[in-house]
Amino acid sequence: MAKNEIVILYKEVGKNAEFKKVQNDQKIFEELIGGELDYIPYEAITIMARKDREHLKPNIYINTDFLSIGASIRGNVIIVCGKNGTFQSLTKEQAMKYREFLKRASFNYDNFDEKGRYISNTKSDFFKNKSSFSLEKESIKNDKQHLASDEALRMILGIQTIILKFIQNNEN
Repeated sequence: MAKNEIVILYKEVGKNAEFKKVQNDQKIFEELIGGELDYIPYEAITIMARKDREHLKPNIYINTDFLSIGASIRGNVIIVCGKNGTFQSLTKEQAMKYREFLKRASFNYDNFDEKGRYISNTKSDFFKNKSSFSLEKESIKNDKQHLASDEALRMILGIQTIILKFIQNNEN
């Protein structure tokens, strides 16, 4: 490895994570991310994401330390070893662990177009393979269940936020 090169995990939205060997340089990281960097400490690593990412597509979902509430990270992400601007290559164990983590934490965009609309099979696809209709029905059912569970989670998080604000206001 050339001097000052490190091994990172790089994950674009909707794609699988990949290992990259890059210069340990903020400008290189910004090019990969597509803008100014935001550093998110997570366990023994740092997740780099774009600072202004609120209008980007969700990429991964992580649990945070605060009440184990999760957060989605939008846009491309980089995982590196280290914190506070001192970065180094991921160890072999970290590389394997966080590649699996990214597989589990990734949003799946296989059945959605670029505007986030659900894409179904064409009519001719249904008649070519009778089982595709039942698979499509099952997929829609799973999507509806997923959306319902997301809505329930948002409601629970909202209630927790209100309770925490109430507690904070009454402590003063």
